[in-house]
Amino acid sequence: MIRPFKNPEMTDDESDNFHYISECGTANSTSATQTPYILLIGGAEGKTSGEDSATKWFLKGVDKGDYLVLRSGGVGRQAAWICDNYRDFVSSSAELSIDSQEAANNPRVIQRIRDAEALFIAGGDQNEYEDYWEGTAVEKAINYLINQKKVPIAGTSAGMAILGDYYYAPAHQGVLSSEILNNPFHHNTKDIYHSDFIKVPILKNVITDTHLDRIDKNHPEKRYGRIFGFIARVVHENDNQLPVFGIGLEEGAFVAIDDKGIAQVFGNGTTKGQDAYFLQTNGAVPEQIKQDLPLIWNNNGQAVKAYKISGTPEGSGQFDLNNWSTASGGSWEYWFTTGGKSGFKQKPIQSQ
Repeated sequence: MIRPFKNPEMTDDESDNFHYISECGTANSTSATQTPYILLIGGAEGKTSGEDSATKWFLKGVDKGDYLVLRSGGVGRQAAWICDNYRDFVSSSAELSIDSQEAANNPRVIQRIRDAEALFIAGGDQNEYEDYWEGTAVEKAINYLINQKKVPIAGTSAGMAILGDYYYAPAHQGVLSSEILNNPFHHNTKDIYHSDFIKVPILKNVITDTHLDRIDKNHPEKRYGRIFGFIARVVHENDNQLPVFGIGLEEGAFVAIDDKGIAQVFGNGTTKGQDAYFLQTNGAVPEQIKQDLPLIWNNNGQAVKAYKISGTPEGSGQFDLNNWSTASGGSWEYWFTTGGKSGFKQKPIQSQ
Protein backbone atom coordinates (compact mmCIF):
# COMPACT_ATOMS: atom_id res chain seq x y z
CA MET A 1 0.00 0.00 0.00
CA ILE A 2 3.02 2.34 0.25
CA ARG A 3 4.32 3.70 -3.03
CA PRO A 4 7.27 6.12 -3.27
CA PHE A 5 6.49 9.05 -5.52
CA LYS A 6 8.24 12.14 -6.81
CA ASN A 7 5.88 14.88 -7.87
CA PRO A 8 7.34 17.31 -10.42
CA GLU A 9 5.53 20.08 -8.56
CA MET A 10 7.69 19.40 -5.50
CA THR A 11 11.17 17.99 -6.07
CA ASP A 12 12.59 15.89 -3.27
CA ASP A 13 15.85 16.89 -1.66
CA GLU A 14 18.96 14.84 -2.38
CA SER A 15 18.43 12.57 0.60
CA ASP A 16 14.97 11.71 -0.77
CA ASN A 17 13.39 12.27 2.64
CA PHE A 18 9.99 13.55 1.66
CA HIS A 19 7.44 12.69 -0.98
CA TYR A 20 4.34 14.64 -2.00
CA ILE A 21 1.51 13.76 -4.35
CA SER A 22 -1.70 15.60 -5.18
CA GLU A 23 -4.33 12.99 -6.05
CA CYS A 24 -7.10 15.38 -7.12
CA GLY A 25 -7.80 19.09 -7.23
CA THR A 26 -5.42 21.94 -6.55
CA ALA A 27 -4.41 22.92 -3.03
CA ASN A 28 -5.49 26.52 -3.17
CA SER A 29 -8.85 26.52 -1.46
CA THR A 30 -9.84 29.72 0.29
CA SER A 31 -12.58 28.11 2.38
CA ALA A 32 -12.66 29.66 5.83
CA THR A 33 -15.48 27.86 7.60
CA GLN A 34 -13.86 24.64 8.78
CA THR A 35 -15.17 23.09 11.99
CA PRO A 36 -12.44 21.73 14.31
CA TYR A 37 -13.72 18.17 14.46
CA ILE A 38 -11.45 15.41 15.79
CA LEU A 39 -11.69 11.83 14.55
CA LEU A 40 -9.84 9.08 16.44
CA ILE A 41 -9.64 5.71 14.67
CA GLY A 42 -8.72 2.42 16.31
CA GLY A 43 -6.96 0.99 13.25
CA ALA A 44 -7.81 -1.68 10.66
CA GLU A 45 -10.71 0.52 9.59
CA GLY A 46 -10.81 -0.37 5.91
CA LYS A 47 -14.21 -1.52 4.62
CA THR A 48 -15.78 -1.58 8.08
CA SER A 49 -19.42 -0.62 8.51
CA GLY A 50 -18.78 2.64 10.32
CA GLU A 51 -16.05 3.92 8.01
CA ASP A 52 -18.26 5.64 5.46
CA SER A 53 -20.45 7.46 7.97
CA ALA A 54 -17.49 8.47 10.15
CA THR A 55 -15.63 9.78 7.10
CA LYS A 56 -18.63 11.78 5.93
CA TRP A 57 -19.06 13.21 9.44
CA PHE A 58 -15.42 14.31 9.45
CA LEU A 59 -15.48 15.73 5.93
CA LYS A 60 -18.49 17.90 6.73
CA GLY A 61 -16.10 19.89 8.89
CA VAL A 62 -13.71 20.37 5.98
CA ASP A 63 -16.17 22.58 4.05
CA LYS A 64 -14.70 21.59 0.68
CA GLY A 65 -11.22 22.61 1.75
CA ASP A 66 -7.81 21.08 1.08
CA TYR A 67 -7.36 17.61 2.62
CA LEU A 68 -3.82 16.51 3.49
CA VAL A 69 -2.62 13.10 4.65
CA LEU A 70 0.57 13.13 6.69
CA ARG A 71 2.71 10.03 7.18
CA SER A 72 6.20 8.57 6.91
CA GLY A 73 7.54 5.71 4.83
CA GLY A 74 6.26 6.89 1.45
CA VAL A 75 2.84 8.03 0.28
CA GLY A 76 -0.06 5.60 0.37
CA ARG A 77 -3.66 5.42 -0.86
CA GLN A 78 -5.64 7.43 1.70
CA ALA A 79 -5.75 10.65 -0.35
CA ALA A 80 -6.66 8.72 -3.51
CA TRP A 81 -9.45 6.94 -1.59
CA ILE A 82 -10.89 10.31 -0.61
CA CYS A 83 -10.77 11.42 -4.25
CA ASP A 84 -12.42 8.21 -5.45
CA ASN A 85 -15.23 8.18 -2.89
CA TYR A 86 -15.70 11.66 -1.41
CA ARG A 87 -14.65 14.07 -4.14
CA ASP A 88 -17.57 16.45 -3.52
CA PHE A 89 -16.44 17.03 0.07
CA VAL A 90 -12.96 18.42 -0.70
CA SER A 91 -11.27 20.94 -2.96
CA SER A 92 -8.14 18.80 -3.15
CA SER A 93 -6.65 15.70 -1.57
CA ALA A 94 -2.93 15.05 -1.23
CA GLU A 95 -0.35 13.03 0.72
CA LEU A 96 2.93 14.13 2.24
CA SER A 97 5.47 11.64 3.60
CA ILE A 98 8.16 13.15 5.85
CA ASP A 99 11.06 10.87 6.68
CA SER A 100 13.77 12.90 8.39
CA GLN A 101 14.18 15.91 10.64
CA GLU A 102 15.84 17.68 7.73
CA ALA A 103 12.71 17.22 5.63
CA ALA A 104 10.60 18.20 8.65
CA ASN A 105 12.23 21.63 8.57
CA ASN A 106 11.96 22.11 4.81
CA PRO A 107 10.02 25.34 4.08
CA ARG A 108 8.10 23.76 1.18
CA VAL A 109 6.99 20.90 3.40
CA ILE A 110 5.87 23.31 6.11
CA GLN A 111 3.89 25.45 3.71
CA ARG A 112 2.04 22.38 2.44
CA ILE A 113 0.97 21.59 6.01
CA ARG A 114 0.03 25.14 6.96
CA ASP A 115 -2.12 25.46 3.83
CA ALA A 116 -4.17 22.36 4.69
CA GLU A 117 -7.78 22.68 5.77
CA ALA A 118 -8.03 19.14 7.09
CA LEU A 119 -5.26 16.90 8.38
CA PHE A 120 -5.30 13.11 8.50
CA ILE A 121 -2.33 11.47 10.26
CA ALA A 122 -1.99 7.98 8.87
CA GLY A 123 -1.11 4.77 10.61
CA GLY A 124 2.43 3.48 10.62
CA ASP A 125 5.09 3.83 13.30
CA GLN A 126 4.55 6.50 15.93
CA ASN A 127 8.21 6.23 16.89
CA GLU A 128 9.12 7.46 13.40
CA TYR A 129 6.67 10.33 13.80
CA GLU A 130 8.25 11.22 17.13
CA ASP A 131 11.81 10.86 15.80
CA TYR A 132 11.27 12.72 12.54
CA TRP A 133 8.75 15.40 13.52
CA GLU A 134 9.04 16.17 17.24
CA GLY A 135 10.89 19.43 17.89
CA THR A 136 10.79 20.46 14.22
CA ALA A 137 8.87 22.94 12.13
CA VAL A 138 6.44 20.13 11.27
CA GLU A 139 5.44 19.90 14.92
CA LYS A 140 4.83 23.67 14.97
CA ALA A 141 2.83 23.50 11.75
CA ILE A 142 0.59 20.69 13.04
CA ASN A 143 -0.05 22.57 16.27
CA TYR A 144 -0.78 25.70 14.23
CA LEU A 145 -3.48 23.80 12.33
CA ILE A 146 -5.02 22.47 15.55
CA ASN A 147 -4.83 25.50 17.82
CA GLN A 148 -4.81 28.55 15.55
CA LYS A 149 -6.28 27.66 12.18
CA LYS A 150 -8.53 25.12 13.94
CA VAL A 151 -9.05 22.67 11.11
CA PRO A 152 -10.47 19.14 11.43
CA ILE A 153 -7.83 16.58 12.39
CA ALA A 154 -7.97 12.78 12.29
CA GLY A 155 -5.56 10.04 13.26
CA THR A 156 -5.64 6.28 12.85
CA SER A 157 -3.51 3.75 14.74
CA ALA A 158 -0.09 5.44 15.12
CA GLY A 159 -1.67 8.70 13.99
CA MET A 160 -4.18 8.47 16.82
CA ALA A 161 -1.50 7.50 19.33
CA ILE A 162 0.41 10.77 18.96
CA LEU A 163 -2.68 12.97 19.42
CA GLY A 164 -2.89 12.24 23.15
CA ASP A 165 -1.33 14.56 25.71
CA TYR A 166 0.54 11.44 26.85
CA TYR A 167 1.63 9.08 24.11
CA TYR A 168 3.50 5.81 23.70
CA ALA A 169 6.08 5.75 20.89
CA PRO A 170 8.24 2.65 21.34
CA ALA A 171 11.61 2.40 19.62
CA HIS A 172 11.39 -1.37 20.14
CA GLN A 173 8.75 -4.05 20.38
CA GLY A 174 5.49 -2.66 21.74
CA VAL A 175 4.77 -3.72 25.30
CA LEU A 176 2.23 -6.48 25.89
CA SER A 177 -0.54 -6.29 28.47
CA SER A 178 1.08 -9.08 30.49
CA GLU A 179 4.45 -7.31 30.47
CA ILE A 180 3.22 -3.99 31.82
CA LEU A 181 0.81 -5.57 34.31
CA ASN A 182 3.38 -8.01 35.66
CA ASN A 183 6.11 -5.35 35.73
CA PRO A 184 4.91 -1.76 35.15
CA PHE A 185 8.53 -0.72 34.47
CA HIS A 186 9.20 -3.43 31.90
CA HIS A 187 11.91 -2.25 29.46
CA ASN A 188 9.32 -2.08 26.66
CA THR A 189 7.48 0.69 28.56
CA LYS A 190 10.30 3.23 28.53
CA ASP A 191 8.97 5.37 25.65
CA ILE A 192 5.93 6.96 27.31
CA TYR A 193 6.06 10.70 26.70
CA HIS A 194 4.10 13.72 27.94
CA SER A 195 3.04 17.00 26.38
CA ASP A 196 6.11 17.64 24.22
CA PHE A 197 4.62 16.99 20.79
CA ILE A 198 1.08 17.39 19.44
CA LYS A 199 -1.21 19.53 21.59
CA VAL A 200 -4.93 18.85 21.28
CA PRO A 201 -6.65 20.78 24.10
CA ILE A 202 -9.61 18.42 24.56
CA LEU A 203 -7.15 15.50 25.01
CA LYS A 204 -5.28 17.12 27.93
CA ASN A 205 -4.11 14.49 30.44
CA VAL A 206 -5.27 11.72 28.06
CA ILE A 207 -3.28 8.73 26.85
CA THR A 208 -4.65 6.75 23.92
CA ASP A 209 -4.30 3.21 22.65
CA THR A 210 -5.58 1.41 19.56
CA HIS A 211 -6.16 -2.14 18.28
CA LEU A 212 -7.43 -3.13 21.75
CA ASP A 213 -8.99 -6.38 20.56
CA ARG A 214 -6.39 -7.45 17.99
CA ILE A 215 -5.10 -11.02 18.22
CA ASP A 216 -2.88 -12.57 15.56
CA LYS A 217 0.47 -14.29 15.20
CA ASN A 218 2.35 -11.02 15.71
CA HIS A 219 0.09 -9.72 18.49
CA PRO A 220 -0.56 -12.52 20.97
CA GLU A 221 -2.47 -10.47 23.56
CA LYS A 222 -5.30 -7.97 23.61
CA ARG A 223 -4.44 -4.48 24.81
CA TYR A 224 -7.06 -3.74 27.47
CA GLY A 225 -4.56 -4.42 30.23
CA ARG A 226 -1.96 -2.38 28.37
CA ILE A 227 -3.91 0.89 28.42
CA PHE A 228 -4.78 0.25 32.07
CA GLY A 229 -1.05 -0.15 32.75
CA PHE A 230 -0.28 3.02 30.77
CA ILE A 231 -2.66 4.98 32.99
CA ALA A 232 -0.98 3.57 36.09
CA ARG A 233 2.41 4.64 34.77
CA VAL A 234 1.17 8.12 33.92
CA VAL A 235 -0.20 8.50 37.45
CA HIS A 236 3.18 7.45 38.82
CA GLU A 237 5.20 9.68 36.50
CA ASN A 238 2.90 12.60 37.36
CA ASP A 239 3.72 12.29 41.10
CA ASN A 240 0.34 10.71 41.79
CA GLN A 241 -1.56 13.74 40.61
CA LEU A 242 -5.10 12.84 39.59
CA PRO A 243 -7.12 12.65 37.44
CA VAL A 244 -5.59 10.91 34.43
CA PHE A 245 -7.65 9.79 31.44
CA GLY A 246 -7.45 7.29 28.60
CA ILE A 247 -9.24 6.58 25.33
CA GLY A 248 -8.90 3.04 24.01
CA LEU A 249 -10.39 1.84 20.74
CA GLU A 250 -10.98 -1.56 19.27
CA GLU A 251 -10.21 -2.05 15.61
CA GLY A 252 -12.77 -0.43 13.33
CA ALA A 253 -14.03 1.95 16.02
CA PHE A 254 -14.21 5.67 15.29
CA VAL A 255 -14.53 8.32 18.01
CA ALA A 256 -15.93 11.51 16.51
CA ILE A 257 -15.41 14.56 18.74
CA ASP A 258 -17.31 17.69 17.76
CA ASP A 259 -16.27 21.28 18.35
CA LYS A 260 -18.06 21.27 21.72
CA GLY A 261 -16.01 18.32 23.01
CA ILE A 262 -18.83 15.77 22.75
CA ALA A 263 -17.86 12.36 21.39
CA GLN A 264 -19.94 9.77 19.58
CA VAL A 265 -18.79 6.40 18.26
CA PHE A 266 -19.10 4.90 14.79
CA GLY A 267 -18.67 1.16 14.24
CA ASN A 268 -20.34 -1.99 12.97
CA GLY A 269 -23.42 -1.96 15.18
CA THR A 270 -22.95 -5.48 16.55
CA THR A 271 -22.13 -6.81 20.01
CA LYS A 272 -18.71 -7.99 18.86
CA GLY A 273 -15.91 -5.50 18.49
CA GLN A 274 -15.60 -1.89 17.36
CA ASP A 275 -16.14 -0.49 20.85
CA ALA A 276 -14.66 2.64 22.40
CA TYR A 277 -13.61 3.01 26.03
CA PHE A 278 -13.30 6.31 27.90
CA LEU A 279 -11.21 5.62 31.00
CA GLN A 280 -10.48 7.72 34.07
CA THR A 281 -8.81 7.31 37.42
CA ASN A 282 -11.26 6.91 40.27
CA GLY A 283 -9.69 8.82 43.13
CA ALA A 284 -7.01 6.33 44.21
CA VAL A 285 -3.44 5.71 43.07
CA PRO A 286 -1.95 2.24 42.56
CA GLU A 287 -1.29 0.34 45.78
CA GLN A 288 1.87 -1.21 44.28
CA ILE A 289 3.79 0.08 41.29
CA LYS A 290 7.42 -1.00 41.52
CA GLN A 291 10.13 -2.36 39.27
CA ASP A 292 9.90 -6.14 38.71
CA LEU A 293 6.76 -6.49 40.84
CA PRO A 294 3.19 -7.02 39.63
CA LEU A 295 1.02 -3.94 39.42
CA ILE A 296 -1.60 -3.79 42.15
CA TRP A 297 -4.31 -1.23 41.53
CA ASN A 298 -7.47 -2.46 43.12
CA ASN A 299 -9.25 0.27 45.14
CA ASN A 300 -11.90 -2.26 46.16
CA GLY A 301 -12.39 -3.30 42.55
CA GLN A 302 -12.87 0.30 41.39
CA ALA A 303 -9.39 1.51 40.39
CA VAL A 304 -10.35 2.88 36.96
CA LYS A 305 -13.80 3.81 35.76
CA ALA A 306 -14.53 3.22 32.07
CA TYR A 307 -17.45 4.12 29.84
CA LYS A 308 -17.95 1.72 26.95
CA ILE A 309 -19.81 2.72 23.79
CA SER A 310 -20.43 0.19 21.02
CA GLY A 311 -20.13 1.97 17.68
CA THR A 312 -22.87 1.86 15.06
CA PRO A 313 -22.90 2.91 11.40
CA GLU A 314 -25.17 5.82 12.33
CA GLY A 315 -23.04 6.93 15.28
CA SER A 316 -23.99 5.99 18.82
CA GLY A 317 -23.74 7.27 22.35
CA GLN A 318 -22.48 10.55 23.70
CA PHE A 319 -19.56 11.22 26.00
CA ASP A 320 -18.64 14.67 27.26
CA LEU A 321 -14.86 15.09 27.27
CA ASN A 322 -15.20 18.39 29.12
CA ASN A 323 -16.28 16.72 32.36
CA TRP A 324 -15.77 12.97 31.75
CA SER A 325 -19.05 12.20 33.53
CA THR A 326 -21.98 13.16 31.29
CA ALA A 327 -22.59 10.13 29.09
CA SER A 328 -25.36 8.23 27.37
CA GLY A 329 -25.86 5.28 25.06
CA GLY A 330 -23.22 3.08 26.68
CA SER A 331 -22.37 1.43 29.98
CA TRP A 332 -19.96 2.00 32.87
CA GLU A 333 -17.33 -0.51 33.98
CA TYR A 334 -14.65 -0.75 36.66
CA TRP A 335 -11.17 -1.94 35.68
CA PHE A 336 -8.72 -3.12 38.32
CA THR A 337 -5.99 -5.60 39.14
CA THR A 338 -5.42 -7.40 42.39
CA GLY A 339 -1.98 -8.37 41.12
CA GLY A 340 -0.53 -8.39 37.61
CA LYS A 341 -2.17 -9.88 34.54
CA SER A 342 -3.83 -12.72 36.38
CA GLY A 343 -5.59 -10.26 38.67
CA PHE A 344 -6.77 -7.90 35.92
CA LYS A 345 -10.56 -7.59 35.57
CA GLN A 346 -13.12 -5.51 33.70
CA LYS A 347 -16.35 -5.54 35.67
CA PRO A 348 -19.63 -3.96 34.48
CA ILE A 349 -21.29 -1.63 36.94
CA GLN A 350 -24.80 -2.89 37.47
CA SER A 351 -26.37 0.54 37.86
CA GLN A 352 -25.07 4.04 37.29
